[in-house]
Amino acid sequence: MVAQFLPIFLMSSAMGLGAYALINLVLRTRAKAKEDWRDPPPLIYKLFKPIVRLFASDMRSIMPDSLYRRINTRLSTGGMNYAILAEEFFTLKFVCLIAMCLLSYVLFTADTQWGAEIKLLLLSLIPLGFFYPDIWLNDKIKVRRARVAKEFPFLLDLLVLSMRAGLNYSTSLGQAISNLPEGPVKDEFGKLLREIRAGKVRRAALLDLAQRMDTKSISNFVSAINQAEETGGEIVEVLTLQAEQRRVERFNQAEEAANKAPVKMLLPLVLFLFPIIFMLIAFILIVKMAETNFLPAVLMNLLAG
Repeated sequence: MVAQFLPIFLMSSAMGLGAYALINLVLRTRAKAKEDWRDPPPLIYKLFKPIVRLFASDMRSIMPDSLYRRINTRLSTGGMNYAILAEEFFTLKFVCLIAMCLLSYVLFTADTQWGAEIKLLLLSLIPLGFFYPDIWLNDKIKVRRARVAKEFPFLLDLLVLSMRAGLNYSTSLGQAISNLPEGPVKDEFGKLLREIRAGKVRRAALLDLAQRMDTKSISNFVSAINQAEETGGEIVEVLTLQAEQRRVERFNQAEEAANKAPVKMLLPLVLFLFPIIFMLIAFILIVKMAETNFLPAVLMNLLAG
């Protein structure tokens, strides 16, 4: 009699323990306060959010401060510092590594007729799980820097026009930001303006801006503004020179990209276009040689067959 109810008891106990562990996991990974400050997180973070939050605080305790600052700077440069925290990003790398290991193991041990080459490829994909968050973040940084290079000269032109019209620096900055399209330049300079209006020293706010964006053009702009304030120079003249320099840099970048285009087109031409041209030329030559009986007998029999 006892033997009949033992499996039911064990199953019920296992289900109870599983439910308790699941509730405990939800309670531990639930946000301690509202997170209205967060930007929409990336999809990969949403997939592993409970696991990442479960171990993020523990990972923060073992992270060196230099690594934490470096990851935080890269997240700020990519505009993702309000979407995912540095310790969560570091934890996500290990979670993705474990997920890739499990996926590779399942595929590797599956009852399929895959050859040794495919299985070796599956094993080589395991490190991709660890480095995929870095690849994703590098892509975000690259796209954001391209948008900054495109929008920043327009902001400088608006600043110069406003200051020459008689407005001061802070008012001109607010006027310029209000006329910018939505993008990283508007977001970051809007944050700069809020910090200055809140009482933060302009020099310190500009240095924080340069550190957040980590872009050469922004760093040069901050250095030029701070130097003009220290030496008593005209900010309008500095902004004018900066705007001209940014336009020249953008023109040079466009010219460089145009010069690289023929080189980048060479490989697709060699792989896709040239073989077709050679096949057409060879077909015409073979037809002409067949008409004049210059083809070997073996090729003639092959074509006739």
